[in-house]
Amino acid sequence: MEFKEVFKGIDSLYVSFKGTLKEGVKERLEKKKKLAQSEDEKEQASARMMLDDHCFEVSDRGTKWYSFILVDNWYHLQISGSKRQKLPQLYVQVSSELLTCYGLDNAIIHLRKIVLMLMETIEEETISRMDIFTDFVTDKELEGIEKVSWVTRAQKIHKYWKGDIFTGWTIGQGGDILARLYDKTVEIEKSHKDYLKEIWEKQGWDTFQRVWRLEFQLRRELLGQMKINTFLSLTEKSNDVWRYVTQDWLRLAIKDNTLNRTRWKTNPLWEKIQAVRFNDGKFTGIVREVNKSRIPSDKTLFQNGIGYITAFAAREGFESVDKGTLSEYLEKAKNYLREETNDRDEDYLKTKIINKKKKYNKT
Repeated sequence: MEFKEVFKGIDSLYVSFKGTLKEGVKERLEKKKKLAQSEDEKEQASARMMLDDHCFEVSDRGTKWYSFILVDNWYHLQISGSKRQKLPQLYVQVSSELLTCYGLDNAIIHLRKIVLMLMETIEEETISRMDIFTDFVTDKELEGIEKVSWVTRAQKIHKYWKGDIFTGWTIGQGGDILARLYDKTVEIEKSHKDYLKEIWEKQGWDTFQRVWRLEFQLRRELLGQMKINTFLSLTEKSNDVWRYVTQDWLRLAIKDNTLNRTRWKTNPLWEKIQAVRFNDGKFTGIVREVNKSRIPSDKTLFQNGIGYITAFAAREGFESVDKGTLSEYLEKAKNYLREETNDRDEDYLKTKIINKKKKYNKT
């Protein structure tokens, strides 16, 4: 049986910070949020906040517990603004791309700098949720696994398909632990996390095999029971976490005639998975620059744009897209805008560009 690890680490991380906001921060956030809620697009464009070298977009709404939301491609910050002591002032989601490419340690060091620009001191720093995973290739036919072969403490088990293609399992939905075993190569088609392919290839992926990801989502209650509160304890106990979730909480067994399923032998594939270790604690696949801006991809920009231009060319009788076609398209587009905006087309376009910059976290 073939089994090859091609990557492993922490995919998602949620952190809460207790403390007191610096003087004036709440008022500044309230002002930015009001700008985001404005009906005037020029005012909306000013709803951004510079912290360190990050240009965060300030959302026009909050959540039940957090009044303010700041977002860029690295961090998703929720800020309370309340003086209630039980509620952390900040709740932060660290992006999976940042964790993968910049590393857990670097991501947290940089996050603390940002947090200290908002808070007087960090009184308590707690990991609220984490997802630990391994990516692997195998010649084992995972589609053939029977539901009964999963020996687990979870109650809910679901199998998923995309058309005729088997894509994976979820086990334990709604609980303190959620396991996902899924085809990451299929998921990438939607998420566009193509940087993972570079990592896999360096570990021997042939670019044709399906890469499977086994991922465990652990919530705060379980992390607290395992005394995982800080990043240091996360690094020190990552192997203990993996042993628990792959041995005590979930196991893939070989079905036999024994009534007590806990006595069934462990599937050889699962034995390989159980043996995965996170010894160095450096959950980094490749070290490369991660753009702080949420800029659209070339595919998004050009595929959509070319679709409209070719539609225009077909309507107007052009045979190809050349300078003449583009010039005609631009001229008619501006004439249309001029009429729609009562000769304020240039002002309209400048406002749209500024708002896009806010959305994409561009200064």
